[in-house]
Amino acid sequence: MSKDPNEIGALWIKESAGGKAYLSGKIEGIGYVVVFKNNNKKNEKQPDYRILKSKPREEQPSEPNF
Repeated sequence: MSKDPNEIGALWIKESAGGKAYLSGKIEGIGYVVVFKNNNKKNEKQPDYRILKSKPREEQPSEPNF
């Protein structure tokens, strides 16, 4: 199956040790990222989610290369 030419990455749903859901993956040209819901949102001008650069965890199998 060929890759969609518009695809720039992929994210997986994960769960923190504290039981909170977040997204983890890799974005082409950026590297590994994590996405957390903004639980401190006070108004509509603040983002719903925050994206942070991340390093892959060595004990987990590596995610697909893009």
